[in-house]
Amino acid sequence: MNHKLKAFIFILLLFIPTYLAVASYIGSQDASIEDSRAVVRMSILDPDGGTYVFTPNSEGEDAEQQNKEAAAEIAFLTSLNKNAVEQEAMPDAIADSRTFTVTYEGFNRSSVYEYYFTDDPGAAFFRDPDGVIYKITSEDASAFLCKDYAACLYNGSVYPVLTIGGATVMPQELNWRYQLFNGTYRPLDTETTDEMHNYRMNARLSLSFNLEPDVIDITVYDGDEIIYKDNYANLNQISITEQKQLRFHIESKWYEVDGKEGQGEAVYDFMATVNAPASFYLNTTTITNGEFCIITVKDKPEDADILFTAEPDLGGFEPKFVEDGDYYRALVPVNYSNPAGIYTFTLSCDGVTQELVLNVAEYAYKEASMTVSQSVIDATRTEATLASYDEIMTPVAKSLNIATDHLFEGTFLTGAPDVAQIRAGYGRIRVINGGASYQNPGVVYMVSEGHEVSAVNNGVVIYVGETDLSGVTVVVEHGLGLKSWYKNLTEAVVEVGDTVNKGDLLAYSGATGFCDMASVQIDLTVFDVPVCPYTYQETPVLFNNP
Repeated sequence: MNHKLKAFIFILLLFIPTYLAVASYIGSQDASIEDSRAVVRMSILDPDGGTYVFTPNSEGEDAEQQNKEAAAEIAFLTSLNKNAVEQEAMPDAIADSRTFTVTYEGFNRSSVYEYYFTDDPGAAFFRDPDGVIYKITSEDASAFLCKDYAACLYNGSVYPVLTIGGATVMPQELNWRYQLFNGTYRPLDTETTDEMHNYRMNARLSLSFNLEPDVIDITVYDGDEIIYKDNYANLNQISITEQKQLRFHIESKWYEVDGKEGQGEAVYDFMATVNAPASFYLNTTTITNGEFCIITVKDKPEDADILFTAEPDLGGFEPKFVEDGDYYRALVPVNYSNPAGIYTFTLSCDGVTQELVLNVAEYAYKEASMTVSQSVIDATRTEATLASYDEIMTPVAKSLNIATDHLFEGTFLTGAPDVAQIRAGYGRIRVINGGASYQNPGVVYMVSEGHEVSAVNNGVVIYVGETDLSGVTVVVEHGLGLKSWYKNLTEAVVEVGDTVNKGDLLAYSGATGFCDMASVQIDLTVFDVPVCPYTYQETPVLFNNP
């Protein structure tokens, strides 16, 4: 063989691998996406929204093993597709079963399949991208139902979760197994931690599992001292009177018994800041309907809610608890429309529930006639002016501009000029021209125009304006939702945001809005509930500071 021929053969041999690689690449691009060799990425979306991705050509640490596993899963599902038998339609019962969506991606194309599975391998189907229905063989369906990504089809795959105060506690150990369709158990991958996390617990040391364990053994440490070692049922024997930092070791077991589809065991080790128990106090045990009481809360955790119910109901009133010095407080009014009797308040906070009892004495509110010209009524007290007043003033009444502490102190002033006389008292039922009537939410004082109207106590001005119904109006907030209202004025001398002290000038009396003569009306409310001012003009508001 001459030298030229040898050289040609040698060069040809050098290019053969390249030709083969190019041919293989072109062949892969032209191959059907249903051929596992053409799939470069497969993703499975399970019925619960979980996503599983298989990429047989990934790089990095452990890539060889991952690529092998991904290729095997792709080969399994593409083989399942090929083994399936075409059907005319999907059975109605199967169409409502849980659906897996699988996307096969090739070099330049992708296909989406929908798989329908129950826990019966004899009733499994899929729909291809063209909408054609296929029945999956029982053998392939059985294999699918044993895969990790099929776990959501089994109730037993819901593993235990421990929560404390709304926070999920990560276990140090969690071994969980769920029952498959064939009665065998499969282990479930779960997340654990080596860290010692810190949680907040209420004084009752409440724990909550989504799956109640058959056994819960708990050891509690205060420093190095074991202060409790027993089951969960007796945990409330630990008396917490002050905030503590405790360490917990919990061992839980869920047995394999009839009727349970999951079983296992878990170990939890964590620290917990345990709050002192919240306690509730009333500032008085008896009031008259139309007055308010004060609920004081001691040792309320900052991030804990206070739940309140009243029996009988207070007309839907929901107290707002405000941080006030070392305590939290709420004013609770009993409207003049509420009946007398025994009221039971049930309060819950951070796992502690307590009842407070309030005796409400009856006060009979009398009627009084008032004569108002029809022109004044038409201009100031109609359905439209009443609706407009509510639209403007309801947000003012329900607002809480003073977020912490109370500003009021001592007794309250009337706010009216010394020369003023009461025209209509608080709660008086006023009959207009012998027809319509309403219950007076405040006190109407007779006084000619231009007299000084002053703040009944310390506070912040939150509204200055005018409505057809109330005329020129000023509203002052005093803290804890307590507000004073000054109506029928001729002129205001303060602005929103002004801080005022008891007795400071706010405005001048007038005859604006709905009134039968020159006057000033001064109301006291807890948020939007009118309350009687007389008691607080004679006696300072009492606070119970336990």
